[in-house]
Amino acid sequence: MKRADPLSLESFRTHGFLVLIIIIGLYVDLVKSQCTNHPVIFNFGDSNSDTGGISAGLGFTFGPPHGRAFFPPPNGGRLSDGRLVIDFLCEHIHTSYLTPYLQSLDPNFSNGANFAISGASTLPEYVPFSLDVQILQFRRFRSLSIELVSRGKKGFVNKRGFENALYTFDIGQNDLSGAFGYLSYNQVVQRIPLFIAEIKSAIWSIYQNGGKNFWIHNTGPLGCLPQRLSSTNHSSADLDQHGCLRTLNDAAKAFNEKLHALCEELRSAMKNATIVYTDIFAIKYDLIANSAKYGFKNPLMACCGYGGPPYNVNNKVGCGQTGYNVCAQGTQCISWDGVHYTEAANSFVASRILSTNYSTPKLKWDYFCNT
Repeated sequence: MKRADPLSLESFRTHGFLVLIIIIGLYVDLVKSQCTNHPVIFNFGDSNSDTGGISAGLGFTFGPPHGRAFFPPPNGGRLSDGRLVIDFLCEHIHTSYLTPYLQSLDPNFSNGANFAISGASTLPEYVPFSLDVQILQFRRFRSLSIELVSRGKKGFVNKRGFENALYTFDIGQNDLSGAFGYLSYNQVVQRIPLFIAEIKSAIWSIYQNGGKNFWIHNTGPLGCLPQRLSSTNHSSADLDQHGCLRTLNDAAKAFNEKLHALCEELRSAMKNATIVYTDIFAIKYDLIANSAKYGFKNPLMACCGYGGPPYNVNNKVGCGQTGYNVCAQGTQCISWDGVHYTEAANSFVASRILSTNYSTPKLKWDYFCNT
C-alpha cells in the first residue's frame, strides 16, 4: 500500500494542507515515535475507521473523487478524500495501514487487523457487521492466527502479539444517528445504556482472551454533521452558536458521559489492563467552532455532494453519484460528504489525539509498543 513520509514537505504540498499544518501549529511530530517493539493494532468500529472492510465484505466500490487526496483509484475503500484518523495513527508508529479482516486478496495481518465496517453499530446484535459480530470475527481470527503461526505461516500474529496488542474502538455514531430517525430525544437517551452495554461486552470479551491494552474514542458532534443538519427539520432556535443541532450534540454528550464512566469502571475491574479514553467530541467540536483559526472553510458544508450552500447535501445525490459537485482539490474543508471528514480534518484530529491533551490517562500513542 502506498505510504508517504509525514515529514516530507513535498508530501504536504501535494496533499494541500501544508498551510494548514503551519497555521494550526502541529507541535506533535507525527513521526517522532520510537517504538521498540513491533506494533500490533486491532480496530473495531464504523466508517470513521473503516479502511476497506465494506468494500472487501460486500463488494462496494468508491470511485472518484473518493481518495483523491492520497489514494489512487481504487481508493482503498475509505469514505473520505484520503487518509483516516487511524491511518495517521499507524503512520506515527511506523506501521502499515491496517488490513481489513475481510480482505481476501494478498492480506498481511502481521501488524493486526481492522474489523471496522461502514454502517456498523452496537445494536441490533448479530447483524453484519455490528460490534458483537466484529468481536466474533476477532475471536475466530485470533484462534486461527495463533494456529497458523505455530505451523510456520507468515503474516499473522502470535499469542504474545495478541496479549501486547492495542485494541482500539470508535463506534456509537450510527446508533445515535439511526435512533434519531424514529425516536424522540428522551427515547434516544434512554437507549444509550444499551449501546454502552454492548461496548462493555466487547471489551470484556477481548480481555478474557488475553487483551489488556485498550484505546477508546468517544463519539463526535453528531449535530454538526451537514447530513444531519440538512435532513432534520429545525429553526434557528434549535441551533447553537456555531450552527449545530443542540439536541443531537446533547445526545452525543450523554453517550460520551456513559462511555467515560464505563472506562472508569473497567479500569477498576480489569487487573493489569490499560484503558485510554479519548475525547474525540472535544477535538472535532473545537475544529468546527474555530475553523477559521485553523485554516478551514465552510465547517458545516460538505465538500462533495449536491445542493450548494448551506450544507451541500442531498440524500438522493451522494458524493460520486450523477449530478454531484465537489470543491476544488486543496480546499480546506472539514466535511467530505456530509458525514465523513476530509483528510485534512482527519490529520488535525490525529494530531490532537497524539498530543495526549484529550486522553485519560494522558498516555502517548506509542506507549503500547514501548512496554
